[in-house]
Amino acid sequence: MSRSARPTLLDVARAAGVSRATASRALAGLTSVDGDLVRRVRAAAADLDYRTNTAARALRSGATGSVALVAPSSELEGQGGPFVGAPLRGATAVLFARSVQPVLLLDDARDRAPLLRYLTSGHVDAAVVVLQRESEPLFAELGDLPLPVVFVGRPRATMDDALTSVDSDHYGGGRLAARALLEAGRRRIAAVAGPAGYAPADARTRGFRDELAAWDVAPGPVVHGSFSMSSGASAAASVLRRDPMVDALFAGSDLMALGAMRVLEAGGRRVPDDVSVVGFDDTVVAETCDPPLTSVRQPLRELGARAAELVLEVLDDPRVEPQHVVLPTTLTARESV
Repeated sequence: MSRSARPTLLDVARAAGVSRATASRALAGLTSVDGDLVRRVRAAAADLDYRTNTAARALRSGATGSVALVAPSSELEGQGGPFVGAPLRGATAVLFARSVQPVLLLDDARDRAPLLRYLTSGHVDAAVVVLQRESEPLFAELGDLPLPVVFVGRPRATMDDALTSVDSDHYGGGRLAARALLEAGRRRIAAVAGPAGYAPADARTRGFRDELAAWDVAPGPVVHGSFSMSSGASAAASVLRRDPMVDALFAGSDLMALGAMRVLEAGGRRVPDDVSVVGFDDTVVAETCDPPLTSVRQPLRELGARAAELVLEVLDDPRVEPQHVVLPTTLTARESV
């Protein structure tokens, strides 16, 4: 390739002998990339003068060189927790590695008009939108924006094929949780599930049920809550009224698991001696509760990183087809099973 050509991320990847996604992650400094690959990618980028030419290309094309990161305003009060902060950190790392400036925009559910005006006024080239349950209406409003948008999360079970999204494998995570309980010898297994009708919660519960069915085990009571600790406590109390001898609980979130464990303890049911408990999300709650909670891990930082990679791919080549990317969940085993 001549020095006068304008290098792309794909050129760097080819020079380093890796995929474009690996090149992006390596330049972003993500720890999931092997050290030798990181060195190869950075050497190729330096040799091609990749970062300098990326910035110059933005100036020549009239682009802003910036990408919006849209998050719920509830994050300011700490309500979003790692579900917003971790994807934002992952996306920011990828954008910085490409010399693209992230611009944080907050979704105020009471009045979205200023946000929509900003996104449609040419201030940014694209947007990565972190969706939470409360931001589902925003999801509907952003579908027709005249710029590339990638969503982190899928509030609906079905999604327009023209939209691009990145999400965790909630269904597979539900199966992992049920399998851990089954392998521990538990057979009277109930669930304190997330809100019915919300796609991630429904997928977790469906995976839980399907794994039990694969073992020919009938599920115990399934009671829905709102992902909060108080709703987990209420749901667990309802489960115990329906089946006092339940020997395992799958909780739709770590906070729900913590609430459930407190109800179990108050009723004289010890975890894990009498009842095994598995949560979902693998947050700091899972690490610090007593006993430490076995939980299904969502790759939250990786979700944001992959979303940023996808939006940059579209900016590099507008012909890139929309994608629905699902990243795997894993089980973190601790002392509650």
